[in-house]
Amino acid sequence: MNEIPRHIQLSSVGSEQEYFRYPEDIREEFIQTDDIEFRDGSRVTAAEVWEYLTTVGPVKFPNLYDTSNLFTGRLSRDVTLPFTLKHNYLLMTMHERMTKAKAQGHPIVFVQGGQSVDPYYAAGAIALRPASTGIWARRQREGLTRNQDELEGQQDKQKAYNAISFEVCNSAGYEHIQEGNVPADMVAPYTALRCSDVSYGTEAHRHGPRSDQVKLLLVDYPLDHQKDKDWAIRYFADNVRRLIKNIDGLTGRTTTEDDLAREIKLHNEGRRLSVEIADLWWSAIDPPTNGKDRRDLFQLGGMEVHGDPVASLSILREAKGYIERRVRDGHKTKGVQDNAARLFVCGSCVFPNDYRCEEAGGIIVGNDNHWSDITTIINESGDPYYELAKGVLSYPYEQPLPERAKWTVEQIKKSRTDGVLFLYKWGCNTQSAIARLLVDEIKAQAGVPTIIIEDDMTRTQTEQLQNRVNAFIEMVS
Repeated sequence: MNEIPRHIQLSSVGSEQEYFRYPEDIREEFIQTDDIEFRDGSRVTAAEVWEYLTTVGPVKFPNLYDTSNLFTGRLSRDVTLPFTLKHNYLLMTMHERMTKAKAQGHPIVFVQGGQSVDPYYAAGAIALRPASTGIWARRQREGLTRNQDELEGQQDKQKAYNAISFEVCNSAGYEHIQEGNVPADMVAPYTALRCSDVSYGTEAHRHGPRSDQVKLLLVDYPLDHQKDKDWAIRYFADNVRRLIKNIDGLTGRTTTEDDLAREIKLHNEGRRLSVEIADLWWSAIDPPTNGKDRRDLFQLGGMEVHGDPVASLSILREAKGYIERRVRDGHKTKGVQDNAARLFVCGSCVFPNDYRCEEAGGIIVGNDNHWSDITTIINESGDPYYELAKGVLSYPYEQPLPERAKWTVEQIKKSRTDGVLFLYKWGCNTQSAIARLLVDEIKAQAGVPTIIIEDDMTRTQTEQLQNRVNAFIEMVS
């Protein structure tokens, strides 16, 4: 039985630090909810999730329970939505689950965010994007306070700057691999245009200290109206075949077309559920969840956040029913102000703090990054390699600017957005270059106010970012 360390006093009013506690009065109702199913056939009951979150989690990860944590890792306070508890359970158990999968013979492949992961899982691998890689590494560090966790996170970023280049918008995911914190077997992203740090990172890996231990494979993504060219689709399909063949070399198995077809069908279910939930969410007079829970919920449809598509899908299926009931009943979400300014975020991997936005009278209702691949449903008939390639090359986010703008405006109108934020990290050569062009198209087509903000990785800049976002919220309210 884990005991709470002396320096951790949960919900101790008047203490030097206060920590969040899941209220006991929700326990009985929560433990009656569905199990989490996993890819290896195992299951975790809601009662086991509850036990972990209330006794194990506070000891291992006190920083996540710190009520003063307004930046990263804050636990959702919406305890009446079972999804939030199960999502947090998957985040907290990332290290032990990935270690178990690795021991079962599943190679770990580092990929770029905002891309489908169907072929990786079809070949028996686990695809981890940069954020998931960072979560795995940070869940290995137990007992850290919020300040300790944030300091170590900043040190991870600094190592990544040194390992790649301070001139790029990079992720510490590469550094975790080079340091050996995460036992990746392969670095194999799609070289899509969306992020300039893909090429920087993969080249840095080629010359890194573990390049002889971790395989490198680039899945080449042709550009320039690629979705309309049959040769480009076939070329990318051949790249996917090469990817799967290389993963087969790690597992010793032979992946068939039927394996890929089944995986596409599984992932399509997640993508369709996310789109259906988004339509429900956007249709509500009052937002049925807060902004952070909205984003976490929809990202499950990408089937790669937690390193287990089956687990993500099992939670997503259950969550849809709760969202339907909330919309039907006119549920009012705590923490979201009446008539909150509805914000849509453009740009890769950058978000203002959802809770701080809501305190200022706004709420983030959508984003283009990652939503682009989730809304792309892959055709389930015909050659699975060709159909997957055709779908991936049609991602709206990767299209020439007029097409990307048209799709983005459609999402803005569906979500009834009041204002658009285009955010990018300092050093992002791709998104910074097209930000002005895209927001000008959005203003012309959607007629909503827009703002462009550059951000970096420092805590000081995060506060400056939020101040500018709050001023924008006041303007569009």
